[in-house]
Amino acid sequence: MKLVPVSKIFDVKYGVNLELNKLTQDPNGVNFVSRTSKNNGVSAKVRSLKNKTPNPAGTISVASGGSVMESFLQTEPYYSGRDLYYLVPKAEFNDGEKLFYCTCLRANK
Repeated sequence: MKLVPVSKIFDVKYGVNLELNKLTQDPNGVNFVSRTSKNNGVSAKVRSLKNKTPNPAGTISVASGGSVMESFLQTEPYYSGRDLYYLVPKAEFNDGEKLFYCTCLRANK
């Protein structure tokens, strides 16, 4: 097996970089993903913002601070806090394959 850089498999993008304490929590809102290792990275649900587009569903969130390299498949659009990247597959992957990559990323902290 040959190791390759993540950038060969995914487009690496920086998230929307929001601060939860400046947002309005809403139980019916958009997921807010932070650098936590719990609850698939989701630390709250927040009211939708007119001036910010959420990160797309089907991407992998990756913490670059806090719980470094915690990686989760996000199945819904989501806002993200600081020091959070997301990965967009360069090829078609099903959810099982994306979860495999989450495990690989976590294993390479």
